[in-house]
Amino acid sequence: MRRLLVFIIIASSITASGQFQDSVKLKPKLIPGWTLFVPGASHFYQKNYVQGTIFSALEIGGVWLGLKYDKNLRSNSTSPYYNYPLFIGLQAFQTEKLTLFKNQLDVIKFYRPNFRYDDLSEKELYLSPFKVENIFTTITGGMVLVAAAFLGIEKYYETNTYRDVDKMYFMNRYVDREQGLAVFGATSLAMSWSAGVGEEYICRNWMMPLLDYKYGQRKGLIISSVIFGGLHFQNLLFSNNPDYKGALIQVAEATIAGYFLGRDVQKRNYNIGPAVAAHTWYDFTLMLGSFLINPQKNFLGVNLKFNI
Repeated sequence: MRRLLVFIIIASSITASGQFQDSVKLKPKLIPGWTLFVPGASHFYQKNYVQGTIFSALEIGGVWLGLKYDKNLRSNSTSPYYNYPLFIGLQAFQTEKLTLFKNQLDVIKFYRPNFRYDDLSEKELYLSPFKVENIFTTITGGMVLVAAAFLGIEKYYETNTYRDVDKMYFMNRYVDREQGLAVFGATSLAMSWSAGVGEEYICRNWMMPLLDYKYGQRKGLIISSVIFGGLHFQNLLFSNNPDYKGALIQVAEATIAGYFLGRDVQKRNYNIGPAVAAHTWYDFTLMLGSFLINPQKNFLGVNLKFNI
């Protein structure tokens, strides 16, 4: 939510500056700003009632569950991502509001025909991580290999194996190992998918093309990568005991990853499909792998009971 608001503010400043807006009436019409603050509103406004209903249910439901079980989840986790229902609700909100960014891009393209971005549909965007042509690419394979390397390092510090797990804490109770794995896997996939779709669309299909258009591809790539990395500092806000060293490392890693993802998008004439897939499966590999490789240090920090 915080990250999304930052992007909206940047967009507003660019539009207001007159860099991409003429004084004549805009076609296509800009979606009004108030839709940013209402769950599902960006779809309801366009009379896409089914999508609006689904997204508003996910957003409101995720936030409600997160607030309801926050105390329980916080006391049974050691991770800044402990409140995964809230994260899923906020990421659903971010994903829904991508239609506002697409609307802005369409307006810019209308007045600047040489402006380049990936004009893919919502359906194409949502399915990008699962398309074979996006999965079997150098960028996706490379990102998954990097994630596997991190897990290999984590294996070195392993204290318990997955087979040692007896029960996992979920919401307000403990569930057995197999149920825990299913819940952890589904949660990891949902969070990874929404991060891959949302962050890549905003950073590599909205922010970077705008910067490329104004400053050139080299500067646009560097600036967007630094901003993308810096935004990961917000993870400190969700931690009871902030790890500033760990946050700096994460920001550095995200900046480097952002550079390679952005460069891949530029080389593909702004086709973001492979970058979306790479981001999604990198996150998923790390999340689920952490539960299988070293469950006591799992990514979501959920509390576990081990067999004695």
